[in-house]
Amino acid sequence: MPEGEGVPALPGWVEAVRLAVAEGLLGLAGLPGTEPADVPTLTFAPGAWAEGVAQVRAQGFTVFVDLTAVDYPDRARRFDVVLHLRHQGTGALLRCRTEVAEGESLPSLEPLFPGAGWPEREVYDLFGVRFEGNGDFRRLLLPDDWVGHPLRRDYPLQGPRVLDPSSPYAI
Repeated sequence: MPEGEGVPALPGWVEAVRLAVAEGLLGLAGLPGTEPADVPTLTFAPGAWAEGVAQVRAQGFTVFVDLTAVDYPDRARRFDVVLHLRHQGTGALLRCRTEVAEGESLPSLEPLFPGAGWPEREVYDLFGVRFEGNGDFRRLLLPDDWVGHPLRRDYPLQGPRVLDPSSPYAI
């Protein structure tokens, strides 16, 4: 088969992002013409997270939908941070993701998407992933003295065992 035949060309916006972040773009999935066709997903290296998302935003994906995390405790880079954006003109949905190890942090996306502040706080509160540069990095859902992050897969199902009877979390 001649070179390039049977391989669909990347959409222009993907090519622009790929050229802008070079080695920081680790993977492409779900693009039209690929199997399985799904929500297009761009996987960035943690060090290219903010720049990659900024490049995606420059291509018209300016509507912040959500940001969350997924815990894979058996991996070296335990957490996937997942961002969903929509294209302002076409309404197309895009997923951006990166992998983060325990104790690593990512740059905050709040300068690009002011609405990212609370979801970043939620991801910290429930998973323990930190976002450097978030303007208000306090716990969002749990009390400040709460121990642990309850959406981690190794979090005890019964919650933290607090033996101090004067604690509000005593059982």
